[in-house]
Amino acid sequence: MPENTKVYVGIDLGTTNTLVSYIKKGKTNLIKFDSKNVLPSVMYINQDGEMFIGEEAKGLGQIDPNNKVRSSKTYMGTDKKYVFDTAKGRMEFTPTNVATEILKAAKAKIEKKFKLEDGDEIYAVITTPAAFSFAQNEETKQAAKDAGLTVLGIRSEPVAATACIDSIEPGSKVFVVDIGGGTYDTALITYDNNLNPTLVSTEGDRRLGGDNFDAAIFEYLKQDVEMEFGLNLESQDESGLDYTEYNKLLSTLVDCATEVKEELTQADDVTIERNNLYTIKDYNNDKPVPYSTTVTIDEFNDICSEIYDKIADRLDKSIADINKRGYKLSDITHLVLVGGTCYIPKVIEIIENKIGMKSIPVADKTTAVAEGAAYIADSWTTLGASLGGIISQSMGVKVKGEKFSKIVEKGTTYPFTPPKSKIYTTAYDNQTSVGIAVYAAAPDKEDVENISEHEYYGFFKLENIEKAPKGVPQIKVDFYFDYDQTLLVTATDLKTNATNEIKITKGAFFEEEKMTKPTSIDLLIDVSGSMRGRELIDAQNACRKMIKEIVDLKTNDMGITTFNNTANNICKLTNDQDLLLASVNTMSASGGTMMGQGVLASYEKLKASSNDEKIIFLMTDGAPNSGDKSRDIASQIRKEGNVKLAVIYIGSSNSSGYEYANEVAKANVISDEEKVLFYTSNDMSDLGNIFKKIYADITEMKD
Repeated sequence: MPENTKVYVGIDLGTTNTLVSYIKKGKTNLIKFDSKNVLPSVMYINQDGEMFIGEEAKGLGQIDPNNKVRSSKTYMGTDKKYVFDTAKGRMEFTPTNVATEILKAAKAKIEKKFKLEDGDEIYAVITTPAAFSFAQNEETKQAAKDAGLTVLGIRSEPVAATACIDSIEPGSKVFVVDIGGGTYDTALITYDNNLNPTLVSTEGDRRLGGDNFDAAIFEYLKQDVEMEFGLNLESQDESGLDYTEYNKLLSTLVDCATEVKEELTQADDVTIERNNLYTIKDYNNDKPVPYSTTVTIDEFNDICSEIYDKIADRLDKSIADINKRGYKLSDITHLVLVGGTCYIPKVIEIIENKIGMKSIPVADKTTAVAEGAAYIADSWTTLGASLGGIISQSMGVKVKGEKFSKIVEKGTTYPFTPPKSKIYTTAYDNQTSVGIAVYAAAPDKEDVENISEHEYYGFFKLENIEKAPKGVPQIKVDFYFDYDQTLLVTATDLKTNATNEIKITKGAFFEEEKMTKPTSIDLLIDVSGSMRGRELIDAQNACRKMIKEIVDLKTNDMGITTFNNTANNICKLTNDQDLLLASVNTMSASGGTMMGQGVLASYEKLKASSNDEKIIFLMTDGAPNSGDKSRDIASQIRKEGNVKLAVIYIGSSNSSGYEYANEVAKANVISDEEKVLFYTSNDMSDLGNIFKKIYADITEMKD
């Protein structure tokens, strides 16, 4: 029985185009897509729900851009969605889903080229920008797997580009600048005496490339058309054109912009001519309107000056990182420029001037990455499998105060042995578990501490840790990162040896669980004469619900205080459910409403708690006695002891008691951004649900 065929390919899954290369008789070859070397990275869904990929999708999308997806690679690893309403129903795609469909189309061409059958396998090295995050690389890997490819590995585009350069010698130090359709990357790669490569520096920008130039020229041409023909192209309605003509005009200008960019790589000026820019009823005798314009290289450079500045700034960052790694520009032996954007003369000039040397000739800057990936795939066992890389963004965990704590620094070479580690501890007394939330630094925000600025990867809990005062437990967190870019994070309590781990892959991502702070809550209940009868029974039932159903007494503790003519501490702070329930049964209603004394009594009780979070649930059904100081006390307890006060008023919103209770709640707030914890109802039987609502609100506000 013959063995199954195995085909090895390199795939450059590009923002604008996708290329597939393979090795035959020691030379690279490109898979053809409709007689072209590239498959446009475009998807189109028509009204019947039919899908088109590549050149056909690009054409159909020109007149119906609302159903076209292009440059989706830019949004890999984000929550962006592409939604289409079709005759088959709503169709929804993530950028990863789009990548899967593009790779399926590429796979079909590979199968046709090599006449593959069921059981035959396609082994692929997929390239991604050096600036791609770990999560984006995982998304790319998942897309390839979903497309039916066997993924040998993900390799950075600038590294792949060097694999097919013949002039590299032992000791070479190659600096690669790769600017494609949507991304900018640089890499410094050194070669030892056996020509084994080592990646020593990478920098990049996920949203800087040829698309930026296209967009700038498009805007220039759009303004030119508006001035020449008196149109307003900001929207279809304002243009006066119908849907098809409007979108055809914009698509034509998009094509013109690309033509300008490409033609000016080899000429000093370019004339764009279109015989049928648009047609509008009762204009130009209903004949197609022609359009012609000339753009010079100087005009092009002026239009794109801000993009050039961004490229120059990015190069400065790359040079700074090279210096940080202990290298100088004079150490570089080869400057390699790849990616279609590196055909632009001004881009070449900026790079060569910054680096201080001429770039070496590359046969085709647009195909070098795919061809290099093919070499890596073809020699996977000797080259590809052992080719590590550099961490493009720092990785670490969330710590108290919503801060990012780095464990693996950006620029670290992987794989690394031993793992990168740090020791952490608990934030609260007697914790029995900790949450490990794994994050990576967002691009250009390496020095930002605020965790919300960074990229979330995954979460797991470590249970059965040492129960001790905060700061005592020692929890070791280890990060492992292998050749295949698989991230393994483990956490171990050094006293109990309890351990847990998470392998960060596409399937392992899940929501971060809220790890709430231990909280001390005192229920402060008005038991004045107006609470006699049904009102008191409802209040007692609400307290029982709070104790038995709402508050987790394993983590939090509670107490109960009542007030009428005096304040009465009927239950200390405790985790004992039975003790709390027994104290509820002792409540009785009579007398006046000394609210201020009640708030002070609750405050004194909570002051003794070691928990960081302390809150009073104050329930009242009327105005307090004359001369009450609750407003002043509410402000004082927050400023002095940071005790929060949630105020519940049961009664009419037109009463003086309502207004006073609201003012007491406001007095406890110390910033304009903070939520006022004031709740109200006409019915005492709602109190249990109000308790539940307050508890949910304060849980959301915790670190």
